[in-house]
Amino acid sequence: MKIRRKLVVITGASRGIGKAVALNLAKKGARVILVARDRDKLREAANEIMNRNGEAHALICDVADGEMVRRICREIVKLYGNPDILINSAGFGVWKPFMDITEEEHRQMMDVNYWGTYYFIRELLPSMIEKKSGKIVNISSGSGKFALPVTSGYSASKFAVVGLSEALHRELLGTGVGVSCLNPGSVKTDFWNEERIPRKSIPPLVKYSPKLSPKAVTRWVSLCIWLPIPSLTFPFFVGILAKLNAVWIRLGDLLLWKWFFPVLGMLLLIRLLTKYIL
Repeated sequence: MKIRRKLVVITGASRGIGKAVALNLAKKGARVILVARDRDKLREAANEIMNRNGEAHALICDVADGEMVRRICREIVKLYGNPDILINSAGFGVWKPFMDITEEEHRQMMDVNYWGTYYFIRELLPSMIEKKSGKIVNISSGSGKFALPVTSGYSASKFAVVGLSEALHRELLGTGVGVSCLNPGSVKTDFWNEERIPRKSIPPLVKYSPKLSPKAVTRWVSLCIWLPIPSLTFPFFVGILAKLNAVWIRLGDLLLWKWFFPVLGMLLLIRLLTKYIL
């Protein structure tokens, strides 16, 4: 699907991945509707787009509130027409051991990550099916393909998004509406702070892995709009980890073992010594 002059709804657009996607699509000529809770940050993002001669409209909405989502979607259709593209980017996460995460935090992750995605699809999908054209891109996470010891609530919500996306992709084949699910690894956003993700709780594999920039994620979003890609896990090493874990969960356990890399490094060193020196 071409992007120029398409009407695009982007949730979580006041910061992070959502904002980066909005800036990128507006630069490509899309008419973007920014949806988020933070009024000031949302207006700031919309003004940034308009200052670059893009078209942007900001709407305040809590994606976890189904009734508010319904009202906002009716307003979008009334003021701007039926959207061509929906990007579900709003997200919330807490990474802590299971017993340290409160029930409220578990519920909030499901409400924002899964139900927020569900509400917007539920409201905007019918018009896409009716005109036989549309694209839905759901931003999940590598943690939606490969669960870590401290991501019980977060992974549960992201696995739900992956399952919803896969089912809709197959259900909508032949309708003209495409569904893609992106599963990025760690991204440099406000999500990575000590309050939400204590570093001591993170496995070394994740703690020391390179972080993607939000701008890097936007390239994959654009690719999924242009091409019929149902699912994409990136960067490459995260995709490999997810595939190995899917083959046998014990492989995932081995990769997350805190001594895995030191032992691997020692074995490689011994191998080099025996081959070239001894």
